[in-house]
Amino acid sequence: MKLRETVFVAALMIGATPALAAEPAPGQFKIHTVAREAIALTVSFAGTVSADKTLQLSAQMPGRVIAIAGKEGDAFAAGTVLVEIDDTGLLARLESAIANRDAAAADIRNARIQLERELYSPRSNSAGSAPGGMGMPAMMDQMFTSPMQNMMGMRSHGTERTSDLVGAETRVAQATTRFKSAEANIREIESLLRDTKGVAEFGGVIQKVHVEVGDTVQPGQPLLDFSESAKLIVETDLPVRLSRTLLLGQPLEIVNGDERSLADVSRIHPVADPRQNTVRVELTLPPQSTATPGQYVEIRVPDNAAQMPAQLTLPKTAIVTKGGLPLVYAVDREGRARLRVVRLGGAPNDDTVVVLSGVNVGDMLVDQPPPGLRAGTQVMPLPAPSAQPAQ
Repeated sequence: MKLRETVFVAALMIGATPALAAEPAPGQFKIHTVAREAIALTVSFAGTVSADKTLQLSAQMPGRVIAIAGKEGDAFAAGTVLVEIDDTGLLARLESAIANRDAAAADIRNARIQLERELYSPRSNSAGSAPGGMGMPAMMDQMFTSPMQNMMGMRSHGTERTSDLVGAETRVAQATTRFKSAEANIREIESLLRDTKGVAEFGGVIQKVHVEVGDTVQPGQPLLDFSESAKLIVETDLPVRLSRTLLLGQPLEIVNGDERSLADVSRIHPVADPRQNTVRVELTLPPQSTATPGQYVEIRVPDNAAQMPAQLTLPKTAIVTKGGLPLVYAVDREGRARLRVVRLGGAPNDDTVVVLSGVNVGDMLVDQPPPGLRAGTQVMPLPAPSAQPAQ
């Protein structure tokens, strides 16, 4: 139930003395009427702050650590090289693979030229392929000796030409295979070179460093933990009964020491823990939160299923403390302020407090009493006298 405030405003009394000018006149005080308010029960749970994204960089190959970007807590932008392993041996292998590729490319050019020569100038028709001498003897061999050998079955020019063509094509294919193998080897070595550098995939901070510069690492060995700094979440385990009352995007109060903020429910896990009968819930912290990954915070969850009776509530601004006792200025029938000792309960929010005794429903109290207000001060105008019936 909302708090009801009654403010009585009256005109200034004509002819007020200067001694009373510093004190508000009756009717200018802020008056609060005591009422009961239904307060929802809030249950507190512990939650763990963690980064929305966390990655662990581990060694992909054996080597010696030669560089680490920083120490724990240092922040880096996306794309920064966080840790680097010695790559001298891989660079030497890369140079050798590039040389093999270049040699294979030269072999391909030579084999293709030899193939074209075989196509347009077959060696099987060359005079040098048959016995004979210079000039006319070679021509005589081509014109008479070679045809006669072909007719007598001593030679087969078709078979020789086919064999020469197949051999030239084979040399082209072999050179091409060596070129592709060299390129594949280069890509493999370049991939290994990329594995020697641990790069930040997003902006964040180094959470933990597992190695030092100069350490020799093996594949699979952790190097460092890197977590996102722009977005933090809170994880907690809630009873199934409470988790069913939550909705995605619903804000819940987070208490981090003296800091209070609201965090939206970002995920409710669909599967409950059968042993503890709890459900994991995640909340997204606001960007201005001072929480850090790994710390604990308090999460206040409303228990809407609990039926709590309405309780007397007061604004905190109506309470004054004297001698260590909580007091309020109650207004009597004549409109004067009277001090009362009250017993306070819990505070459902930052503006309201539950009162257990000292006031009743309908009592009027001075809210935000000015400094120096004394008991007996006229805070409300005197009630008008009732009219007497005529005799």
